[in-house]
Amino acid sequence: MTHAEPTDVLIVGAGISGLLCATELQRAGLSVQLVDKGRGVGGRMSRRRKEGAVFDHGAQFFTCRSNHFQSYVDEWLDKGVIREWFRKMPGDTNPEGYPRYCGINGMNDVPKLLAGELVVHAAEQIMQIEYVDEVWIAESAAGNRFSGKELIMTAPLPQSMALIDQGGIQFEERTHHALQSVQYEKGLATMAILSGPSGLPEPGGLKLESDVLCWMADNRMKGISPNHSAITLHATPAFAEAHWDSDDAMRGQLMMDAAGALLKSEVVEFNCHRWGFTTASNPWKELFFHDAGQHILLAGDAFGGNRVEGAALSGLAAAEVLLKANDTSSELC
Repeated sequence: MTHAEPTDVLIVGAGISGLLCATELQRAGLSVQLVDKGRGVGGRMSRRRKEGAVFDHGAQFFTCRSNHFQSYVDEWLDKGVIREWFRKMPGDTNPEGYPRYCGINGMNDVPKLLAGELVVHAAEQIMQIEYVDEVWIAESAAGNRFSGKELIMTAPLPQSMALIDQGGIQFEERTHHALQSVQYEKGLATMAILSGPSGLPEPGGLKLESDVLCWMADNRMKGISPNHSAITLHATPAFAEAHWDSDDAMRGQLMMDAAGALLKSEVVEFNCHRWGFTTASNPWKELFFHDAGQHILLAGDAFGGNRVEGAALSGLAAAEVLLKANDTSSELC
């Protein structure tokens, strides 16, 4: 069991929101640590390898429309971590398009870069949080304890609220109920290795409107799977919900069948991945929720919107409000 000295800030969740929040706070001089239940970082900015093939099986790309986030995007471009994948795809109504970025080796490149400068405790599922003697303590399933003077939770909001409710933490009644009411859609991805080129049109990503599929991408055309033809299929929320407990052989085959007319090569093998929390169907209308009196802040994709940039902006805004609160507190001392 570990129980180190508390840092200034403890962040639960090491997706893009938590990682950018931690980066901003650390660059401002605060001590920060992150805890995440996953073996790696990045949440749905995730990459999978199988039989030499590489798949982005969560978030497929990200856009940038804000100056604050643009400063990070420029930094990642300069470091050669990301590149522009495309500006237009079939069906785009904007004649000029706009940049969609991806990692050079996959969407996980950015989270890995950010985590390399931070203290991250991976594979630690938090089971309990409590506020004791002006310090937040989070205990994991492994019995390890992590603590901070401020707590920021960026995990999917239903998971954060479950911990909050279990710990007996209360916000204003109407706000508490509204936070509990935020719901997410489920997601289902099928990753398939093909015998040859997929035959998808450039740039290798395609929005779909069917009862089964909403997206498909060729990871070789994208540039992350140079040695194998590998495609990612994303199911519609309705299909993911209906087939959440189906066998991979059934749901994966149904997804492959729905894509079949668009593919020019045979499927060698496939497997599926379930995403329990993809997009919030009723996201919070502000970038974060802050209870200054209890030194707790909630952020993430349920607050900033369902795009990668939305989650990123939520994390950046959370850092900004905490730094302002910290400056104010220092001035009062």
